[in-house]
Amino acid sequence: MSILKDKPVVTTFPMADPREYRLSGFSFHSLARKTFVAYGILPILLILLVVGFALAEPRFISSGNIVNVMRQVSFLGIIAIGQMMYLVTKNYDLSNGGTVALSSVVCAMVLSRGDASPLMGILAGLAVGLIVGSINGVLIAIFKISSFMVTLGTGSAAVGVALMLTGGVPITGLPQAFTRAYGSSMVMGLPFSTFIMLLVLAGAYVLFNWTRLGRRAFAVGGNEHAAHHAGVNVKSTLLKLMITGSVLAALVGVLMTARISSGEANIGLQFPMESIIAAVIGGIALNGGEGKVSGAFMGALFIILLSNGMDLIRVQSYVQDILLGALLVLALMVDRLRTRVRLTADPKPRRRHT
Repeated sequence: MSILKDKPVVTTFPMADPREYRLSGFSFHSLARKTFVAYGILPILLILLVVGFALAEPRFISSGNIVNVMRQVSFLGIIAIGQMMYLVTKNYDLSNGGTVALSSVVCAMVLSRGDASPLMGILAGLAVGLIVGSINGVLIAIFKISSFMVTLGTGSAAVGVALMLTGGVPITGLPQAFTRAYGSSMVMGLPFSTFIMLLVLAGAYVLFNWTRLGRRAFAVGGNEHAAHHAGVNVKSTLLKLMITGSVLAALVGVLMTARISSGEANIGLQFPMESIIAAVIGGIALNGGEGKVSGAFMGALFIILLSNGMDLIRVQSYVQDILLGALLVLALMVDRLRTRVRLTADPKPRRRHT
């Protein structure tokens, strides 16, 4: 009769991935990867930027400068959302600077007559965005012309019309009721333009996440042919988004007119490049079909904080231009890297926006 001896029970555990550190089921590596795919390196850059400028120049975090930053970011923030309307469909808007300039001039011309109400001036300025967006949409969606060339042309034409209307001289004599109400007033402790920007951000979030148009926009940007075969009206989707994006640019023109108390043909010309940088560095893919409203805002905030901080520490304007150009190149590199990381991530189906 044999005697069976108990053998020790050996329990083995799978080797943990050294890149992952888990605490109660939480994976820091997974969070970092998801954050990078969504926003790139933007969160890190924002933190470094704020800390660096706060240490270098105490005025950077003063209450007066914070209010100034809030006003500045409201303009670029709205423009960046308008640029997102184009980018998610795999198109570009290089006409937003010209739209801002022409809407400013038209708004000021209407208001300077003296018998026009502020509402008439605002509607006239917004009508410029409606016209420019319609032209862009028709040429891009129906005639299938490159958005780069179309918007470059319409933007240049808009600036030319603005210069022709003004002769290169700012239009002044705007009603004080308009400039006070929409240029320097405060709403719930926020500058009026910042309050409008928050409304635009909320509206864009609802559009891209909770509406059929938003879902179709990402579908068209992801694969236009597949979206068409799935029953999406591609032409209608492009038209609606491009008109909306250009109207947002016109809204910025009206707000800037109220802020500077004049209509000028040379304002906003920096917006095409800045809005693309803000959108791309904020995680909106250049090849379409992906992006977050929060990312576009964070990208705009980063650019404004960078410019504001460099102004405070007296960095020369040409150095700022060099840094802005380098930032564009960095944004393109990060966009390409994000694409590679996304392709090597979990292959499970996922939503391309949140």
